[in-house]
Amino acid sequence: MELIKIYQGNVISARELHEFFQSRERFSRWFERLQQYGFIEGTDYTPYQKVHPQNHQTITDYHLTLQCAKEISMLQRSELGRSARQYFIQCEQTLQNLKENKRLEYWEKLEAVKGELKNYFLEKGHSTENYLQVDYNGRKVLFNGEPLPDEVLPNILLTARSFAIEMSNEFLKQAKLEKLDEIEDVHKANHGDVRNLMKENTGKLPEEYQSEKHIEAKDKEIDKNKDEDTKKG
Repeated sequence: MELIKIYQGNVISARELHEFFQSRERFSRWFERLQQYGFIEGTDYTPYQKVHPQNHQTITDYHLTLQCAKEISMLQRSELGRSARQYFIQCEQTLQNLKENKRLEYWEKLEAVKGELKNYFLEKGHSTENYLQVDYNGRKVLFNGEPLPDEVLPNILLTARSFAIEMSNEFLKQAKLEKLDEIEDVHKANHGDVRNLMKENTGKLPEEYQSEKHIEAKDKEIDKNKDEDTKKG
């Protein structure tokens, strides 16, 4: 149930929050008093203009971040304040779960195309170590230096890696290359193309993105592989 309306998935109207608290204090004075607690414009809240639904006059409202709304709720020291705080905590957890689920989806896609590339190496008589080294060199091209581990990549870089590897897979299927240096050249070139594409379309390079929380699915996959290797040994 939506206790307080959340816009665009992560912002709250300060006026609607004020109304929810049933505060008798004028909104302008109420919000001015809250600013004394160190909330920062542009970080915690953003002013904007809207039309009053009753008198149709233009009034100032503020978009609050979920964190800011949660802290304001704590300051109310009332049952409504506690209810709002708990509600915002639940909303934050829901958003985090959705974000993590989406990353896991991108991660599993990346793992699938990596597995396809690894199989190509093995079919051509190369080792797993050869595959890992070639893929590492491709990642270095993408980042123009030491790459972030796949396990901590944000969604856009998980997608970028998947795209580069899929291009390698598709080309290798057609060309049927066997020499290790030729395969590596193709893989590095595709990562370079994706790097340039990101710069052209986002204005940012891969190394400018921040790492995300480590994806636990990788740990489970590593443990699984270890178990299988132990059984084979």
